[in-house]
Amino acid sequence: MNILRTTLTVTLAASFAIGLSGCATTTRRYAAGETRQTVSGFAEEDINDTVSRAIQSICSQDRIKVQPGANRAVLVVEDVTNDTLSRGRDAGALAEALGQSIREELTNGGKVVVYNKEAAAYATVRIEPQYVLKGRLTQRNLRQDDGDLQIEYNLNLTLIDIQTGLEFWQKRVHVGKLADKRNLM
Repeated sequence: MNILRTTLTVTLAASFAIGLSGCATTTRRYAAGETRQTVSGFAEEDINDTVSRAIQSICSQDRIKVQPGANRAVLVVEDVTNDTLSRGRDAGALAEALGQSIREELTNGGKVVVYNKEAAAYATVRIEPQYVLKGRLTQRNLRQDDGDLQIEYNLNLTLIDIQTGLEFWQKRVHVGKLADKRNLM
C-alpha cells in the first residue's frame, strides 16, 4: 500500500510540476523545413535565432551608413516591447533578453556602435546617434481544426533615421510553433 501511495504521489507531483512549468513539447517549424521538439513559449534558442536573422538582414542590405569621418555608425536600440501573452516578470525578462541580444549582435558585428543613454550622461565628448532601432514581439494563437494550437511569434523591427524621422528598414522575423492538443491544458 505504501509503494502504491508513494508512486501515485510522485506521479501526481511530476505531472503538476510539468503543467506549471509551461514546458509542453511542441513542434517548431524552421525555415529549412527542419522540425524538433521544443517548448511552446519563446525560448532562448528562439531569441538567438530570431535576433541573428534580423541582424543579418539589416547588415546585408547595407542600410546603415557611416557619417563622413567616422569609423562606425551610432545607433540607439530601444527596449523591445513585449506584446505576447506572457505577463509579469517573464514578460520583462523576455523583452530584456531580446534587447540585449540585439545590442550584442550589432556591437560585435563591428559596423555600428550602440549608444548607451545612461553612460552618455557622464561622457565628456558628446556623440549624436544617427539611428534608432525599435522592436516589438507579438504573439497570436490559432486553434487548428484538429484541436492543435498554432502559435505565431513575430519580432517586428524598424530602423529610423533620427535626423529625418524616416523609417527606411523594417523586418518581421517569424517563429511558428505547433502545440499538440494532447499537451495543452
